[in-house]
Amino acid sequence: MPSTGENANPWRESRWPPLAALFVAALLEFALPDDLILGGGWIRWIIPALVVVLIVVAAASPAEESDRRRRLGITLAALVTVANAVAIGELVYGIVGAAGFEGRYLIVAALQVWFTNVIVFAVWFWEIDGGGPRHRALAAPGPHEYLFAQYTLPTPWRWRPVFWDYLYISFTNSVSFAPADVLPLRHRMKLLMAVQSLLSLMVILIVAARAVSILD
Repeated sequence: MPSTGENANPWRESRWPPLAALFVAALLEFALPDDLILGGGWIRWIIPALVVVLIVVAAASPAEESDRRRRLGITLAALVTVANAVAIGELVYGIVGAAGFEGRYLIVAALQVWFTNVIVFAVWFWEIDGGGPRHRALAAPGPHEYLFAQYTLPTPWRWRPVFWDYLYISFTNSVSFAPADVLPLRHRMKLLMAVQSLLSLMVILIVAARAVSILD
């Protein structure tokens, strides 16, 4: 359907992929051992419960309230980020403090926090770039945080990034500590990507340190 005005919104991205991704991240956090969860015990139920609340709010809210859903999503992403950073810190402490983590325990926990790191920062990028998914759908979106290669192509339609594009950015930033085919344009996005790379590097160093200790 053609646009009928400057801010017409003929295209709207589904929120279900990022919500499903957050739910997976919450399950990964929930499955962590008590040693890696700040407070342990009942604390592990908080993030999954909040994700369920977000899903219910997203399903029940009209499109006009997308800004409220966005704020809730960013808040939840911040909580998951903090919880995951704590888990990574506990893993580091366990290695440095010679806690005696078994190899299988360490590898499984490291994979959990690493994939959680990829997912939650993908949500960060998706919610922030261009003012969020709702504003990116407008004919006049907010300032771009990323320069995608598609923006420079003379295509006959206006290309818009979706959640899977941000998940790819997050994955490549966690693996190579730099985005593969996109440039961050603003300071806050560069800071977020630096934090993500640092957390990913810590997880990789944890596994490497354990491997070296086993070889020795």
